Amino acid sequence: MKWVARYLLIAIVATIVGGALVFVWAMQREIDVSTPEARAKQVEAMVLGCKLRLPDVLKTAQVDRSLAPNETNELCGCAVGRIIDTYAVAGKIKPSDIAEDKIDAAELACLKDLTAE
Repeated sequence: MKWVARYLLIAIVATIVGGALVFVWAMQREIDVSTPEARAKQVEAMVLGCKLRLPDVLKTAQVDRSLAPNETNELCGCAVGRIIDTYAVAGKIKPSDIAEDKIDAAELACLKDLTAE
């Protein structure tokens, strides 16, 4: 029984360490967004991240209403487009080079544009 627990613990620790290494590698690599297909795939992934962070952005902006799904898609699409257009140098983007405050600024600017309409 002890050996099962020992190997289970080793497997859990190895999984955590492996996951951390993959995360660090993914944040340091450059992502190619030079082709329309690659850009669309990256935009889709970044829009999902934006939607997950959106409640915090709305609290920061002190918006007292919730957004409809189409408004959420429009807001996140706008923010992702701004980020890619600004930081994709020569068709490549590196996630670790984009600070959180820059992402927040893009989201808040798009929120301001959306609510001004």
